[in-house]
Amino acid sequence: MTNTEITPVVTIGIYWALALTVIGIAVSGEGLSLPDLGFRRPALVDLGYILVTSVSILFVYIVTPPLIEAVGLPVSEGAGTMGAGVGIGMALAQSVTVGIVEEILYRGYPIERLLAYTESSLVAGGITWIAFTVAHALNWPLGSLLQTALVAAVLTVVYLRRRTLVPVAGAHVLVWVFAALGQFYA
Repeated sequence: MTNTEITPVVTIGIYWALALTVIGIAVSGEGLSLPDLGFRRPALVDLGYILVTSVSILFVYIVTPPLIEAVGLPVSEGAGTMGAGVGIGMALAQSVTVGIVEEILYRGYPIERLLAYTESSLVAGGITWIAFTVAHALNWPLGSLLQTALVAAVLTVVYLRRRTLVPVAGAHVLVWVFAALGQFYA
């Protein structure tokens, strides 16, 4: 590791600090409640949504590689890895962090705020889907980015359907945990 690299622990801390800052500003500065940010009580049906959403995401990552390779788009060799070069505990901590924080920042808060202003699920979902995809464009080649865009679409639709972070954060975490465990035990 060079002096310019950030350790995994610091990265996790930065992610959580960012999420907590957004939540803090929304609650104390904007006067919103936690349900206004997507923190709503889950229902039993959300367990089914977690499972179906997780399977859908895994399906995207299993089915699309041959199609992407067939059209000659570049993919990242590190796509689908979490915590390369760290122990399993740190990889699992990163998986949980990324899954929860990304859903707060790219689904819960922005979709709820955009719905409040536009009253349009299409606009709110579309803007957040684009934002998530563009944010990942910084690190992923085009082929991997297409996969990410498909996954973002699945997560956005599920969030708009359920209006709670539980199924999307649960699925996001579950998929990353599955990938992290695969790195160590496959």
